[in-house]
Amino acid sequence: MVIKGGYLIIVSGPSGSGKSTITKLLLEQVKNLDFSISCTTRQKRANELEGEDYKFVTRDFFEQMIQENQFLEFETVHNELYGTPINPIRESVEFGHSILLDIDVKGASSIMNTNHFDCCSIFIKTPSTEILKERLLSRNDLSIDKIESRVEEAKNELKKSTYFDHLVINDSLDETISEVKRILASL
Repeated sequence: MVIKGGYLIIVSGPSGSGKSTITKLLLEQVKNLDFSISCTTRQKRANELEGEDYKFVTRDFFEQMIQENQFLEFETVHNELYGTPINPIRESVEFGHSILLDIDVKGASSIMNTNHFDCCSIFIKTPSTEILKERLLSRNDLSIDKIESRVEEAKNELKKSTYFDHLVINDSLDETISEVKRILASL
């Protein structure tokens, strides 16, 4: 599948909604689509690769990037800094590609409130908070307190889903990917 170039495709939703899995599959199945690699100060998870999933940087380096206006947006999430570097996005758009962003709801809101690029925003949610909690538990990298905190935060993030162009319930991964691809084909 090939999509129209020049768009920022924002995939967002609560932690545990499936954003990262969805974006990885889209990158495999959709041509003309680049991935925006976010910077973060958080620790790398066991299954993540430096420079592929995130650019893992120190807080000092991240703050230097802020001072140099190198981010399209940046936010503090779960006491860690996350940001979207702007130069790779500009390069992809100038090359005629669309770019896929896997970002939290705060970051997505920041980007959607600017007029820098044409955007298509997609909010991913789980069918229920119970399923969200199960997905977070299955990661085996969060304490029960952190899981409870993220479930509560997800409830607040769901209230912001109405500001997105599309809402997709991630119940079946295959159906979710098909629905997101239909959205992208309509651009």
